[in-house]
Amino acid sequence: MIVASLLLSAVWAENNYPTLNDRYSPKQIDSLIKVFEAKKDKKGLAITHELKGIFFQNIYFYSSVTFTNFFISSQYYLELNDKEGAFRVKKRIADLYSVDDVMYKIAVGYYQEALKYFEKKGDEAKIAAYNLDLLNIAINKDSFERTEKRVDSLEQKLQTTIKLCKKLKDQRYLTYAYNLYGSFLLQVNRLELAERYIDLSLQRSEPKTQLELLNLYHKGQIKKRKNDIPEAIELLRRSELIAEIRNNKYLMQRICQALAECYTALNNFPKATEYWQKTYLSINRYYNSGETQLARTEVVNSDLRFANMQQALIEQKNQTSEMWNYVLILALVLLFVSAISIRNVMKANMQRRDLANQRKITTLELKSMKSLIDGQEKERNRVAKDLHDGLGAHLSSIKLFIENQKDKSDPAIQQQLLEPLAKSIDEACLETRNISHDLRPFSLKYGFNTALGDLVKKVQNALPGVELIFASYGEEPVIREEVALMVYRVVQELLNNAAKYAKAKQITVQIFYETQQISVHVEDDGQGFDLNGVKEGNGLGNIRSRIDYLGGQVIWQAAPDQGTAVIISVPLQNGVKT
Repeated sequence: MIVASLLLSAVWAENNYPTLNDRYSPKQIDSLIKVFEAKKDKKGLAITHELKGIFFQNIYFYSSVTFTNFFISSQYYLELNDKEGAFRVKKRIADLYSVDDVMYKIAVGYYQEALKYFEKKGDEAKIAAYNLDLLNIAINKDSFERTEKRVDSLEQKLQTTIKLCKKLKDQRYLTYAYNLYGSFLLQVNRLELAERYIDLSLQRSEPKTQLELLNLYHKGQIKKRKNDIPEAIELLRRSELIAEIRNNKYLMQRICQALAECYTALNNFPKATEYWQKTYLSINRYYNSGETQLARTEVVNSDLRFANMQQALIEQKNQTSEMWNYVLILALVLLFVSAISIRNVMKANMQRRDLANQRKITTLELKSMKSLIDGQEKERNRVAKDLHDGLGAHLSSIKLFIENQKDKSDPAIQQQLLEPLAKSIDEACLETRNISHDLRPFSLKYGFNTALGDLVKKVQNALPGVELIFASYGEEPVIREEVALMVYRVVQELLNNAAKYAKAKQITVQIFYETQQISVHVEDDGQGFDLNGVKEGNGLGNIRSRIDYLGGQVIWQAAPDQGTAVIISVPLQNGVKT
């Protein structure tokens, strides 16, 4: 408290507000927030929440607490009509989303909105910054859309942006631009020129920064393609250390995959296996962690909060307008009839605006939910393919190598080393296959019944002490792929919950194909829970939002020591191909 008090005294003595270059602990920032809340000082709250977001970004990189503080800060800047402050904070959010394969298109929208604003103002420094951010996404995220014409256009934009950075004499932007150009040249396999620009960027990079991390990683990839494997390993190991320091889980999985490929090329299979395991761990920590899912969900919630905030501001203005209408009515009795008419017209306009805003919010919610779900499934498919084609293929190669060595090896070595190693590789192959199938349920192409039956069998194999029953009633229609996949994911989540928490002896999954709807019932005889005492967290929220999106319903029936039953129903016209 003494430190916080001294800090507050220093802030008040100087200019009443902290600066973004200052460094505070969370306790100090919370003390400042309480002071500004007591004073209802929106500018102070905007700055302090931005500082808090920066602090957690430096510690955790990609987390819901980071996004929450940035969104609160941007809302205060918007209420103050400080567009540059709002764009600055939204850029921080976009910079984080730009590395996420699911959310990067939202980052594009933020960057483009800001770029239009600063182009109108003629701010060349900001124009250069946002062009670099958009080029980063075009190079590193949209490579699958690349054509020869698009490649030439990208290179021209990069060269134009480098010229602008040189004109501005801003070393930060120029360092970033050289890195992007090097990354682009690496992707089009112009390795000599790529190495030259990466070296230019590396020479200007501050130690242990994101740019140094990227430059070391890209240079390691260049050396790997040139077949200079020892040099590639040294560079990639250096980038691995920085990624660990910066807690950059996204880049860590790519670095580990590159190192695994390098060690495989050297026939160093123990190190290759170690780094394939690290690759899988990094993928799991990033894509499947609850924190990442919360962070991704935060953008949907924030967009809705922005829309609600704008509606609230309109309603506030409408209330003020209505108050002045009453004053006019009281003051101008002779114009009573005309005043009533004006009031009715304004009220009708207000209702129309409220209805339009509500429709915008609903449309935004549906679009955001569809974008989030589509992005998650797209990423699941990509990771499943990488595991099957990349990790699976390499594990098979290692297994083949071990089998070939058995006949050539001493029996003692064979028994003590090769046989246990072969067994571990078999287990890793099986685990990789299971993870790949969980991420991308291939059985859906054989029908919804078949897919759910296959899912129940997998859970049964994982839970030998629990009886699983599967049954379907009625004739199965041809269900749309999107609907089948969403309901499959919901049932998968319910079975996982039952397996983890219910302590059940029997789990039943039933499908009913009725005249007007498709229903799925999932029941267990486990320990149950109190519905009134449970908050709808990330898991329950995901289930409800997916079914709501399909226009369906979810009914929960549960009580302590009486098991749990979940009934999912989807309207027939939403779920069946016509």
